[in-house]
Amino acid sequence: MRILIIGSGKVGYTLAESLSLEDHDVTVIDNNSEALSAVAERLDVMFVKGNGAALGTLKQAGAEHADIVIATARNDEVNMLCCIMAKKLGVKHAVARIRDPEYVRDIDLFKRQLDIDLVINPERSTANEILRLLRFPAAVEIDTLNRGQVELIGFRVTPGDIVLGLTPAQLRKKVKAPVIICMVERGDEVHVPDGDFIIREGDIVFAAGKFDDITRFFRAIRRTTQMAGNVMIIGGGRTTHYLANMATMIGIKSVIIERNEEHCARLAENIPHATVIHGDGLEQELLDSENIRGMDSFAALTNMDEENLIISLYANHCGVPKVVAKANHHNYAPLVKSLGIDSVISPRLITASRIMHFVHGLSGSRGSAVKALYSLLGGRVEALEFVVGCGARHIGEKIKGMPLKQGVVIVSVSRGGEGITPGGGDVFLEGDRVVIVTSRLGFNDLNDIFER
Repeated sequence: MRILIIGSGKVGYTLAESLSLEDHDVTVIDNNSEALSAVAERLDVMFVKGNGAALGTLKQAGAEHADIVIATARNDEVNMLCCIMAKKLGVKHAVARIRDPEYVRDIDLFKRQLDIDLVINPERSTANEILRLLRFPAAVEIDTLNRGQVELIGFRVTPGDIVLGLTPAQLRKKVKAPVIICMVERGDEVHVPDGDFIIREGDIVFAAGKFDDITRFFRAIRRTTQMAGNVMIIGGGRTTHYLANMATMIGIKSVIIERNEEHCARLAENIPHATVIHGDGLEQELLDSENIRGMDSFAALTNMDEENLIISLYANHCGVPKVVAKANHHNYAPLVKSLGIDSVISPRLITASRIMHFVHGLSGSRGSAVKALYSLLGGRVEALEFVVGCGARHIGEKIKGMPLKQGVVIVSVSRGGEGITPGGGDVFLEGDRVVIVTSRLGFNDLNDIFER
């Protein structure tokens, strides 16, 4: 596909890198010569210097023949204008990053009246991800597959855990819950476990299944399924604005600490049910006086990754059950996890992932049989959704007898709109939607998952 990316900042660069690796024809547009030089030196993409909202620049970039324009410039209004002008020139699909909370209520209007196909708000998406973790604090990471029918939830294996030393099959039999152990993160390695894989202490294990079944599974392995009752949030930016409002709506009490007095006044006005404290979240005395040790959860959401990590380590030291740190720098996540902070949220990666999912969902983006693609664990694992066609092999055969390639696990089969978590005795039929998780990247067709 021919894709134009306007803006070569963190999100734009990440998208250009990912899409070029998938052999899309990518052109990056930016006014900043230094940013474009970095793109040109590191990525196999075309680049055009200029204003992405100007017709001349868009024509120079080949907008008349492009399939998608993705506007990720800093200014919301510029992104909207870029999409409008690109559509006028014939671009088929338009994606705009729009961040201002004032525009949130008008997102449907933008999509309908301005002909923007996808509007992505990084801070709101980040707040949604954090809220899911607060609703299920035992989880390290949560993803949703197959239009919400499948939950993918990771947890860390601790000393004395009842899952230690078991294979995925033994674990499923022991807990008597229909879930699939489909991924295990072990240090720097990621495994899609086979029948001989043994779960060890320190592993982050990912279970896939329906939400109720996942809840039963977590109870069986002695993990809490109770939602956090309160959260302490450090930083009063847009992500905090969304998160505190969302938390209030589901009964989670918020304590917000922000060093900027004007931001505090705005938060107090817009989120009346939250407790807003004017102060420095790096001050241990302030955190202690606001009862950090009595908190169910903690989220460090300042604009400085280093501050977020330091504050999160202190919250973890204080015994807060659920600690979430925001970090856009991709090298920080492994370091922080090694220090005991499992939930590290990156707005940049969340935004890029949502846009990539939209791109993959367009016809022909990854083979006609792929209906959805989800990039997991930093792109090291993929979840793919296929529709079983008449040419698919092994239709009607039991899953336990299928010659699946190593590194492939079938996690869901949907039939007639009803999803099931498959066991070895289940089959799939023509018209079913099948979701797999695999560490072997690049599958284009359901038949690619079979050895023969």
